[in-house]
Amino acid sequence: MANATTMASAGTPLNTLANTRLPRLPRQALEHLLGIARKALEEQLPAIMHEAELVLARTPAGGDPKLQEAHLTSIRSLGAGARTFGRVYLGEVEQALANMSRKSASQAGNPQENRFEPTELSLLDDDDISDDAILDNMASRMEARNSLGLQLLGLRLGVLAGAPAFEGENLPLGPHALCHALSVAATSLMLSRYAKLQLFQQFERAMVDAYPPLLESFNTSLVEDGILPHLSFVPVRVRPGSAAPDAGRDAAPATPPESPAAPSPLFDTVPMRAPEPAPVAAFPASAAPAETAPGFGILQALLNQRRGLLSKLRPGNREERSREPLDHDNVLAGLQRMRAGNVTADSLGEYRQILLAQARQLQGHGVALSQADNDTFDLLVMFVNQLQGNLRKSSLGETLIGRLKLPLLQMALRDQSFFVDVNHPARQLLHSVSQAGANWLPEDDLDPQWLGLLQRAVLTIQQEADCTTDTFADANKTLQSGLQALTRKAEMAERRQVEAARGREKLEVARHRAQLEIARRTQGRNLPAFQTALLEQAWVDVLSLAHLRSGDQSDAWHQLLEVTTRIIDACTDQETGSLQPADIECMRSSLELVGYHAEGADVITQHLATGQADASENCQALLTKYATQPRLGEDQVTGRPENSAPLTSQEQTAQVALRNLEAPTWMEVQNEQGQTHRYRLAWVSAQTGQILVVNRRGQRIANDDLDSLSRKLAAGQMRLRVDDASPTETAWDATVDNLTRFGHDTRHQDPEARHGG
Repeated sequence: MANATTMASAGTPLNTLANTRLPRLPRQALEHLLGIARKALEEQLPAIMHEAELVLARTPAGGDPKLQEAHLTSIRSLGAGARTFGRVYLGEVEQALANMSRKSASQAGNPQENRFEPTELSLLDDDDISDDAILDNMASRMEARNSLGLQLLGLRLGVLAGAPAFEGENLPLGPHALCHALSVAATSLMLSRYAKLQLFQQFERAMVDAYPPLLESFNTSLVEDGILPHLSFVPVRVRPGSAAPDAGRDAAPATPPESPAAPSPLFDTVPMRAPEPAPVAAFPASAAPAETAPGFGILQALLNQRRGLLSKLRPGNREERSREPLDHDNVLAGLQRMRAGNVTADSLGEYRQILLAQARQLQGHGVALSQADNDTFDLLVMFVNQLQGNLRKSSLGETLIGRLKLPLLQMALRDQSFFVDVNHPARQLLHSVSQAGANWLPEDDLDPQWLGLLQRAVLTIQQEADCTTDTFADANKTLQSGLQALTRKAEMAERRQVEAARGREKLEVARHRAQLEIARRTQGRNLPAFQTALLEQAWVDVLSLAHLRSGDQSDAWHQLLEVTTRIIDACTDQETGSLQPADIECMRSSLELVGYHAEGADVITQHLATGQADASENCQALLTKYATQPRLGEDQVTGRPENSAPLTSQEQTAQVALRNLEAPTWMEVQNEQGQTHRYRLAWVSAQTGQILVVNRRGQRIANDDLDSLSRKLAAGQMRLRVDDASPTETAWDATVDNLTRFGHDTRHQDPEARHGG
């Protein structure tokens, strides 16, 4: 093949399907995919380069001779380098398919290998954004537009590679792979920075129409090759009533919240993860404000009541002079100028003062905001202040929220439904971003991939000088697509941890049953201490393994119990004599099954079969040797801490409540330093009392046992939550509660109302 000799950017030969060791059927399926990609891209790539060349030719180069020379060189390179560009690009595409098994191995690697240091993350403040950032944003937009087809392709390619479904950067023929090939192929041309950006832009424009049918062709080809031919998309149905609390909370914000009643049963059932976000609706982006959103008038009435009460509480009660209201379009234009001039302020209130001061300079007299614009400012100020109070200082989440203040203000002035619609795209984006700065977020939950998604979403909004609802909708759509992939990974990790915990539970039950059977048979028997130690160490492992493998109703289990009885009889009754050869062979093979080597199994079998011990020194040496022998699952079994005080009646009640939990539950636990962190109680054993606590990524946190959690729950150092509300949701609830409380206080503070009018 022509691209077999293409050199990668690192100077090493590209891997191809021809020199990859693959079985016949997977190789044939991948060759079919490569043929489809080659046919489509060989038609698209020359057209993309031609369009970039035309755009570059129509653009003036400037007066600098160096810029003119680079401009002309870029035009010539685009015109004459089509064959080189296409060869390198298709070589990278083929290499992505050839390296598929290697990518699947890296994707399934240990998530702890790349630890994230929060201090190394930073937002992009430079004027020049790197090619990687531009291509990454481009790939994210392509993913958002083709999420279903990419999920189906990732599942089918995962089957070919014998690995989990491919996602994101690891997906061959996915947007990230195509954009990476574009970056490598662009380096083979002599292009200026501006020419390269034009090439990237033309590529994205072409892929908007060309990639969806190409993706469908990939899936169709795999179906024809017999790879998951019946795979289809089944929409997730939200359980009845799951969205009612959120919808009701924002639909009628003026209704004062009722005092929460004592839950009965104690804890409600909660979903495994946060529900999928609702579809983002398209909102108008006109310069003039739309009609007042339903529910916003109630918030305005509460604001007026609040202002009235505060004016009566202020000494002097001076009325401000009547000023000309500032036109709504001028307000938006002023905010756009502030963003273009990189005006910074510590709060939204300061931005309002700067806006009015600039308008006064332009118009020559003092102005004021209109009633609707002023109410929007006040509501957003209250909301953002509440939100910042819920965030950890100097956290990434707090920084990102600070960078969204002005874009949020521009959007809220256009679209008042931001305040009353819980599914508004800006509310959803704030919900996701604020979690990165939550006070209850442990530092070990900071996932670099998660934070990278948040940074890119905020950067996308910052790049728009005049933000509308559509700006937030586009950024949120891309963000939620990435977050859903991370959520699925967390769910899979949590399920694996739960399965492992249930395995540990079965092991502990098996060991307890084995110890119980031996104790029952040795009770009242004069068994030598040496043989007792061997039974409690080695033979308990044998019985535990039999219980795990076959259960207590199997013939193998009952056969070993009979052998156990005969071993104890041989050790306590001199008239019984030694065991039969069949029993001796059963003992030897059983000990080898649980990890004892052949020599050790023979020694233990000899002492247990004869019921006699050697000289005391030899016996002690044997016990010392096998006391340190690794035992079946010894490091997996967790029991109650030794010398722990018994639980009080209140702590026992709390433990019963924890044991009766029927679904995974979020909990907030206070550590020894007084910090409250939120974790997930994923599983509680009703038999052994084992627990499984995981973080947001589904990774096990082994800091507590059931007794310690019961004590903390009874002492108020821990509480269970029926939801996983973000700082944004908590802040908005507090804002509405604050307004509602002012509304009720007005009736009590107004002298005329107090004296009957």
